[in-house]
Amino acid sequence: MLESLHSLSGEIGGEVRSELVNKSSVELKRLVEDHARVLSKERKIVELRLQQLSAELTAWIEEGDMFVLPEILVDSTDHDTESDYERLQQKYGQHNFVMHGRREIDFNYVGYGSGYLGTADRIIQQRSTDAIFPLFKTIEQRNPNLTLWIKADFISGESLTYPARSTGMSMGQMMNESQPQTASILQENLLPTWSLPKKDPLTGRTVLTASLAIVVQGETVGSVSIDVPLDTLLSGNNHLNMFSHNIDSLLIKPQLNDNGTGVVEVVAKEVSGTNLKTMMHMWEPSTAEVMLSSSDSVLFSKFKELLKEGKSGVVSMPYKGRDSIWAFSAPDKRGISLVLILLYDDVVKPAENAKKFVTSVISQQYRSTFLVLVAVVLLVSILAFMLSHRFTKNILILAKGVKRIASGDFAAKVEISNADEVGELADNFNKMVPSLQEHIEIKSALDVAMEVQTNLLPQSSPHISGYDIYGESKYCDELGGDYFDYIKSYVDQENIRFTVGDVSGHGVPAAMLMGSIRGYVRARSLSSGTLGEVLADVNKLVAEDTCKTAQFMTMVMVELDPLKNELRWVRAGHDPALIFDHTQEEFIQLEGNGIALGAVAEATYSESCCFDLNAGQILILGTDGIWEASNSDGEFFGKERLWKVINSAKDLSAETLVETIFDAVHEFTGRNKQEDDLTVVVVKRNN
Repeated sequence: MLESLHSLSGEIGGEVRSELVNKSSVELKRLVEDHARVLSKERKIVELRLQQLSAELTAWIEEGDMFVLPEILVDSTDHDTESDYERLQQKYGQHNFVMHGRREIDFNYVGYGSGYLGTADRIIQQRSTDAIFPLFKTIEQRNPNLTLWIKADFISGESLTYPARSTGMSMGQMMNESQPQTASILQENLLPTWSLPKKDPLTGRTVLTASLAIVVQGETVGSVSIDVPLDTLLSGNNHLNMFSHNIDSLLIKPQLNDNGTGVVEVVAKEVSGTNLKTMMHMWEPSTAEVMLSSSDSVLFSKFKELLKEGKSGVVSMPYKGRDSIWAFSAPDKRGISLVLILLYDDVVKPAENAKKFVTSVISQQYRSTFLVLVAVVLLVSILAFMLSHRFTKNILILAKGVKRIASGDFAAKVEISNADEVGELADNFNKMVPSLQEHIEIKSALDVAMEVQTNLLPQSSPHISGYDIYGESKYCDELGGDYFDYIKSYVDQENIRFTVGDVSGHGVPAAMLMGSIRGYVRARSLSSGTLGEVLADVNKLVAEDTCKTAQFMTMVMVELDPLKNELRWVRAGHDPALIFDHTQEEFIQLEGNGIALGAVAEATYSESCCFDLNAGQILILGTDGIWEASNSDGEFFGKERLWKVINSAKDLSAETLVETIFDAVHEFTGRNKQEDDLTVVVVKRNN
């Protein structure tokens, strides 16, 4: 009996260990990949701020006293002085900003250093920084977690620093901070560049420095830089304690050593902390050259090869002599990757504890039974032995049933006719199996449906000379009713039709109707006819499908003639397509009449045409999930806010512009799960 129960506990423990290892590997890989995406977006934000700073500093130097900072770059929001003061105390690790009667850090102005040259040789002739100060302050307030110090250094020896730092600093810090970044300036870094992790001498925090050249009248006169705290960039790792308190988090950089072989250098490592001050310094740069290694040379070579190929992944290999799980992200453009190393023992510890507990309970129960058997008469002992044999038999039957289910045999049943707890357990086991099978089949069907619907949408954007095109849909459920497509014109193969639609409702019904309408539109487009004739024919087919369900789809279809730069369009109950022109204060809307598809079988649709898409203008087709997205106060995102988002990113690529719109909607709603499907198609006319 004891051997059978131990065998059962061993089988359960083995299954749990295997599942824990697999699940931990998948979760760790997802974490590092998600964090890599977040880091990429945060890096783009910092680089955008650098571009704003460089442009405005150039204008400030060129225009002198005539310089006026654009209002869009100034934060007009009122901030709570007391709460802002507490935030800055925590951010800079200073619990008292006043030292020896002077301010060590002052957030009310930009510090100016005159350098070592005479007045005639200075680039910044005006000593007052009042005109440029609001820009520095606004960037810090809008990006508090991504901004520690903002600095500008010039070849003249002059410098600007925000927040301003006084002479209350130590002599070593003053000498280190006052010298212009001559090396970076001479490199003429016309594109943003990033440094490796280093220590900030004043706050003690580990930072990455992003730099960009300042160009005045075609000549590089200096550089502007932002020190980004590494602990805030990687703050998402705090929830790794759900796996283990002993997990190692590293930033690594593959490179060649002196003999030409590949090595992996550790550039920064996360350190543990128990108080607030320590938690502000969670990441430390390597003070000496530290190389990452493993005793399994074959797996470590595979690990280095994946990094060389720019891939992320998970590898199980020893770390410091102990079996571990290594999850790593793809290297960024500097060649740096995030690596999470979790000890195998920490992963399987819950399974081992469970096995020990079950073994302990079994052993204790066995000892109690043995004492009872010794105390009673031989007849009772024989009876107890028979009952225990019967109990063991039933447990073994249950164990075999569990093993069959684990191997994927959902036809498994256990035949136990006892009326006791074991019999009730067997009965519940037999009822559970069909439900489990049904659940797995439904999940598999949904996965297949998601893959099918994803393949129905365009997998790549069309390439048309003079235009930048990109579209994407994001569903709020596994399946959705939003639809977009690129269709070549039957009459003129040079023309292309952009189609965006929105089926009423969500989920499986909406997805099924979306798939049908996509087929109708593509099939009808194989024949000649105007846009209005195409939608009229499609509407008849849709009405036959929806006459009993009351479903419908709104749609807008825009045809582009790239040779003439002309647009023709037709609407079927959908919001008008929008044209962004930075010279206008609002969108140009492509109006038109037309009822939703499926509402009235005999509906007709009229085509509008001859609207030119000029250089620099942007055509936007979207669904109402964008402008009707609401926040917790019930406020809509709206087309005015959409105009501002596009205006701020108008010089970016079409793909980046679409991602910027999705990010802005997600940030506005403040929800982890979106409430409606989102679809955007962007067509940019290049200058």
